[in-house]
Amino acid sequence: MPNPWLPRFDDGVVSFDRGWRFPTEAEIMAARTMVTRRLPMRHQRYYPAPVGDQIVWLTNFMTKLPGHETALGLTGAYVDACVASCAFLIYVLKDWLPAVRTFNLAATSATETLAHGEGPSALTLPAFAAPALPDGVVAVPPGVLTPRLFDLVAQIKKMPGYTETIGLDLGIIGQEAGVGGDGGAGAPYVPVPKFKVTVKSTVAGPQVVLEFIKHGHTGVYIESRVGNGPWEFLGTDTNSPYTDARPLQVAGQPEVRQYRMCFWDKSEPTNDWSDIASVTVGP
Repeated sequence: MPNPWLPRFDDGVVSFDRGWRFPTEAEIMAARTMVTRRLPMRHQRYYPAPVGDQIVWLTNFMTKLPGHETALGLTGAYVDACVASCAFLIYVLKDWLPAVRTFNLAATSATETLAHGEGPSALTLPAFAAPALPDGVVAVPPGVLTPRLFDLVAQIKKMPGYTETIGLDLGIIGQEAGVGGDGGAGAPYVPVPKFKVTVKSTVAGPQVVLEFIKHGHTGVYIESRVGNGPWEFLGTDTNSPYTDARPLQVAGQPEVRQYRMCFWDKSEPTNDWSDIASVTVGP
């Protein structure tokens, strides 16, 4: 049976060694305590706000993820756990929550009848009957979205086998920026860093200067690629600007460099990637 606890890749609470080792109550409480000490998880651009759209997103993600298991280098155990968590959240959003709201109307009506109604017989209060779990769906611990599912998505985007095609298929590429809190009341939520790229000539050779805005975060996490090469980690920086002083790959030959950033907090990258900026660097 799939493990109902969807673990982080670095989560020591849950392990798999010829079978799942489930966390004890003490371990669960300790894990929850650690989660509360993290920075608040901001809204993910790829995850919709309307409940109906969330059900569609979760269904697509849990259906498509097994097909990308090999390409992303995920284990079957992680995929099964993810599917189990998504399935239970779908049940809660689609079946249980509407039933609770319908019951709430019945309970309100019964309360009004009891308080102000008429009749000789004792009032029978309505009893709530939760919808049955669909076949194969099991209850899971709290934290399906944050930290577990959103953390998994962040890890997926760093996998060597991850591509934009996979991201679009899974629905984990945001199409537009959302709005919400960014540390100040009424302040606009900025989901990704904004930065400007310029090239300057120096005695040592050309340098690329990246001017960025942190928007209250610790710093930025920067990746770059040359031409159609792979994305590579370039560095982290807590103060703008960042200077890329790498020499040309082929001396005397111009090259196109691309850059992208995400925010960097508590020694790890957070949120989604920024737009890609391209610049030609030459002698």
